[in-house]
Amino acid sequence: MLIDKIFVYGSLRSDMFNYNKLLNGKVSKVYKGTIKGQLFHLDNKGYPAVIPGNDNISGELMELKDFDKSLVELDKLENYTEDNNLNCEYLRKEVKVKLEDGSIEKAYYYEYNPESNINENDNLIPVYYGDWKVYMNK
Repeated sequence: MLIDKIFVYGSLRSDMFNYNKLLNGKVSKVYKGTIKGQLFHLDNKGYPAVIPGNDNISGELMELKDFDKSLVELDKLENYTEDNNLNCEYLRKEVKVKLEDGSIEKAYYYEYNPESNINENDNLIPVYYGDWKVYMNK
């Protein structure tokens, strides 16, 4: 199945700073949802990171009006290139998103790349309750 949705858990959520810069006016639908993973705040960078894990991480599943065009812009923001090399800050991966009604959707999301040279000096603070927006509003 072709993936045509994106799951966002940080600054791209609909009321956060990068949404206005990159996605405002380009989203046709937004659903609240969760994915499995482990959430961190990158203290030295001011935005979040998710790695594989079993916590529920809150975010939004978005349908984009021009998915391919928006994906190019998102890849740039997330410092991702197709070749998955050590210079990628995040890797674009497939993820299962559980929506509020219990249904499951497949989407792309950006997973933190601990192997990346860009990330070697990061200070990761665990966010145990799985919601970066709540963490930022504290």
